[in-house]
Amino acid sequence: NNVHTTRLLVSLFEARMSPGRQSAGTELTDGLLEELDGALDQVASLDEDRILRSFLTVIKATLRTNFFQNADDGTPHSYVSMKFDPQAIPDLPAPRPAFEIWVYSPRVEGVHLRFGKVARGGLRWSDRREDFRTEVLGLVKAQMVKNTVIVPVGAKGGFVA
Repeated sequence: NNVHTTRLLVSLFEARMSPGRQSAGTELTDGLLEELDGALDQVASLDEDRILRSFLTVIKATLRTNFFQNADDGTPHSYVSMKFDPQAIPDLPAPRPAFEIWVYSPRVEGVHLRFGKVARGGLRWSDRREDFRTEVLGLVKAQMVKNTVIVPVGAKGGFVA
C-alpha cells in the first residue's frame, strides 16, 4: 500500500536534507509537496493517512541531519541524528522545546531537549526504553523552574543503551 506516496516522502526528505539536492531549491520541494498533497488525498485507510501525514509533518519539521554524511572510510555512519523544530509538530506534549535533537544507533538512542539557543542542563541515562523522552521532558520542566534565576531557559538530554 501507498508505495508511490512513500517514495514521494523519501524524495522530499532527500530534497530538503541531502547536500547534493539542496541546491535545487524550493522549486523541487514545492513540486514534491504539491504531488504529495494529491497522493495523500488518494490514501484509502484513515490509519494509513494519519501515519503518512505524520511522516510528512516530521520531515517538514526536520532542521538538520547527519543522514547523508559518511565516515572517513566512505561508508555510512552507524548512527543517525536529526534536529527538529518541535513547534512544527502539533501532537507533541507541552511544553514544546525550541529544539529537539534525536540520536539513534544500534547501541544507544537519545534525545536532547533545549528551550532556547542558550540553555542550561545535563545528560542522563534512563532505563525507560519505551518513554525516555517523556522522562526527559519532565526533567527539563523541573530544570526550567529550578534555573529561572540563573538562565532564562533549561535543557536536558537522556539516553537508553
